[in-house]
Amino acid sequence: MLANEENSQELSDVLMLCGIGAWELQPESQQLKFSSTGLKYIKTNNSESISLSAFIEMVQAPFREALAVCFERLIKDKIAFLDIFYLEDSTCLRVKGNSITKGNRTRIFGTIEGINYTQEKKIQLPINEVISNIHYKELYELHPLPIFIWEYDSLKIVDCNRQALLKYGYTKEEFLDLSLRDICPVDNVPSKDFYISKGPGKNGGHQVECQHHTKTGEVFYAKAYAQNIKIDRKYYIIELVTDFTDHVESEEQLLASLQELSDYRFALDESCLVLILNQDKKVDYLNLKFQQVTGFQSQEIVGNSPKAVYEENESLKDCLKAVSKGKIWRGELKGRKSDGGIFWVDTVITPFKDNKGKTYQFIWIGYDITEKKQAEESLFKERFLLRTIIDNLPIRIYVKDKKGKHIINNKSQYNDFLGASTEEETLGKTVFDYFPQEVAERMTAIDHQILEAGNSVMNLEECYHNKNGEINWLLTNKAALKDASGKVVGLVGMTKDVTERKKEEAILKQLNQELIKKAKELEQSNQELEQFAYIASHDLQEPLRMITGFLGILDKKYSSVLDEKGKQYMYFVVDGATRMKEIIMDLLTYSRAGRLEEKIKETDLAELISKVLSLQQTLISQKKAIIEVGPMPLLSIPIAPIHQVFQNLINNSLKYQEDGVVPKVSITAKERDNFWEFLVKDNGIGIPESAKDKVFILFSRLHSKSKYAGTGIGLAMCKKIIENLGGSIGFHSNEEGGTTFYFTVPKLL
Repeated sequence: MLANEENSQELSDVLMLCGIGAWELQPESQQLKFSSTGLKYIKTNNSESISLSAFIEMVQAPFREALAVCFERLIKDKIAFLDIFYLEDSTCLRVKGNSITKGNRTRIFGTIEGINYTQEKKIQLPINEVISNIHYKELYELHPLPIFIWEYDSLKIVDCNRQALLKYGYTKEEFLDLSLRDICPVDNVPSKDFYISKGPGKNGGHQVECQHHTKTGEVFYAKAYAQNIKIDRKYYIIELVTDFTDHVESEEQLLASLQELSDYRFALDESCLVLILNQDKKVDYLNLKFQQVTGFQSQEIVGNSPKAVYEENESLKDCLKAVSKGKIWRGELKGRKSDGGIFWVDTVITPFKDNKGKTYQFIWIGYDITEKKQAEESLFKERFLLRTIIDNLPIRIYVKDKKGKHIINNKSQYNDFLGASTEEETLGKTVFDYFPQEVAERMTAIDHQILEAGNSVMNLEECYHNKNGEINWLLTNKAALKDASGKVVGLVGMTKDVTERKKEEAILKQLNQELIKKAKELEQSNQELEQFAYIASHDLQEPLRMITGFLGILDKKYSSVLDEKGKQYMYFVVDGATRMKEIIMDLLTYSRAGRLEEKIKETDLAELISKVLSLQQTLISQKKAIIEVGPMPLLSIPIAPIHQVFQNLINNSLKYQEDGVVPKVSITAKERDNFWEFLVKDNGIGIPESAKDKVFILFSRLHSKSKYAGTGIGLAMCKKIIENLGGSIGFHSNEEGGTTFYFTVPKLL
């Protein structure tokens, strides 16, 4: 940007040295502002501006209308012009006008240049009378610019002055043999009506810009002032030609430079915040972008110090200090918007100095970095939160680079594990600084595998001896750390001290071994007990059979000699022996109940319950019982044990009823998350509250044997079977009648 400004200043200096002035017109106010060189040509001391109408009045009367038309076409139609005009004091001026439009703004400007002739002659054009030979010679031969006359009808050149011959490179005879089309391409020749549109001798004439060709084929830009005259009833056109090729190129360069500067300014205004301070360090200007970002209007800031916008902090102090010394400064400034919000600007401040080295203004150019700063602040908060979480986790977290050096250690790692008071003490160190050589080499080998493969290692158990000689165990997860491109740049590790767990595992292992030993001993004991029960029951049955046998013989042979008392005693002995046999058989059955020696098989429980009911059909028919069975599942289960459970519960529901009551039994199933629940509900006599704790006790009877038969082993057997299957059993009952037994069986055994 500074280079462009220097180039623009150099170009301005060159134009001034070449005697070319500049002007710019404000279309709204019709005010013209001239450069110092331009003011010199129009001979005025007004350094501010003059009106367009006042400038037109400065030229000679014949040229005023032409100058007014040029400006009118430039303002309305954006048509550029280049023409020669004479002031009232006969000063000859070449005036160039052009325009540039950028967005909604149009700038109208141009150049003004004085023409100094060797012999100054005042040209009175257009003329109202036929030119005499004397005037003709004076105007033609002595004028320093090429002049020629051509016939309107034929376009044939009929006369020219010496400068025309020199410019075009022809002899007089050759030149008079030419037509206008020979020196001016057809495309550049205006229509003939153009030259006589104002009639012969009318004021103003015509200005024509076109390319002319010399005898050698050279092409130059010609500015021709044409005036039509009528002689002997014929129209002739007299043209005064100016070669302005150099000026066109110079002005094109100037316009290109101005366009470039305009583009730069447009780009700058679109993307940057711009402030201009005067030598007193007060704001002279702020661009639209600055106003949009801050919310301030120009009039609120102009004339104030930058402190009116920017927050007074160390950055602003450094900035103003540099400005006071006329130095370039760059940094970030924090400002406050008109609504109280905050904005940030990355600013470059450049002092502009005059030829004496004195600073006359300061340009502040900055980029709005508010979103960036907000993102940085948000990122800082996130990193602070993440670091706080990491430092308070009960595990050790660390990050290493590819050389194995620690670059991050959380508090548990550097303080509790490595014994350092700060993280900085541990950064840049390796495992060789903290562990024995053998342990460090083992850890490093694992790290190298992770870094080379770019993968991770999970649940790695590592051990080492601490300074007290005790074994410490670590459970570690390690993963390769990669950058955005996927390149491995290090590794991250998370370690937990599991020494206590390993000790507990050792104790648990020992306990498990002892438990296995006890289980084997218990299994052996159960086998022995079962064998004992079988032998005992077998051995007990033999004398019972003998007793009952002889009692039968005794009853058969001697019942006639026994009185009623004797017969009663005989009945008691036989009944006792029979009940003893039933108890021995039930005891044997109970000892075998719940054993899972039978293979597990998928069983349709609806079909199983149907078989149980078939076995109970006689009792059901006698009591005219009503049995309801709901939907039952398919279960993978040993068949015999579950068959025994349903048989005992259904039999109890039918047996324990008041006389004359029709039994009603409902059998249903409910699916739970991990098990099935079965319910057997009846309308029987119920279970007294005082007897609820005795229901599942072996040989526990709640009623007399004379009223309800049984040994009191059925529910105890059900409990043993269900618990061996991994379920539970219970009941709900009341003395008014009705009992619901429920039990659960796991879905998977």
